[in-house]
Amino acid sequence: MNVPSRPQVTGAGVVAGAAAAWLIFLAIDFMLHAVIMAGWWKATASYWLPPAELFRMIPFAYVSFAIQCFVMTWLLVRIQGDNRTLVSAGRFGAAAGFILGAVIILGNYSVLRLPVLSLLVWPASFMIESAFACMAASWVLDAQRPWKRVALVFGAAVVLLIISVVLQNLIYPEHG
Repeated sequence: MNVPSRPQVTGAGVVAGAAAAWLIFLAIDFMLHAVIMAGWWKATASYWLPPAELFRMIPFAYVSFAIQCFVMTWLLVRIQGDNRTLVSAGRFGAAAGFILGAVIILGNYSVLRLPVLSLLVWPASFMIESAFACMAASWVLDAQRPWKRVALVFGAAVVLLIISVVLQNLIYPEHG
């Protein structure tokens, strides 16, 4: 039985993989922070910027996530190459995300007034988001037509966002 070979990973393939990684990262970030951890954010509101200003600053986070997803995708190709699987990509993303989340929060915690629990929240959320992002990137990298898979990932991200908004309105109706 002939097993189809993987396509050669090109620069365009890395960009497609990074785009898919970023889309999933954003959708999971929203679900984690706006639904699952919304109570924590509300309980620690005194530490954060006012909601309107936080909303205005979101693009900076999105750009940083895009940079992270591109670098993780590039590293995934450089380190794992053709030996990459969805599971190994997920493990790589989880490790990279945990390390990055820990580095970011330890540095910020040393100079900013932050809740102690943020020492757990940042590494854990980055670990989860990065694991799924690297799995999405790997899935796209293995495609003969990577942008078609990016479109499927976009659809999945939209579905996750819709589910998140519905859950947010069911669990926290005062937001709606």
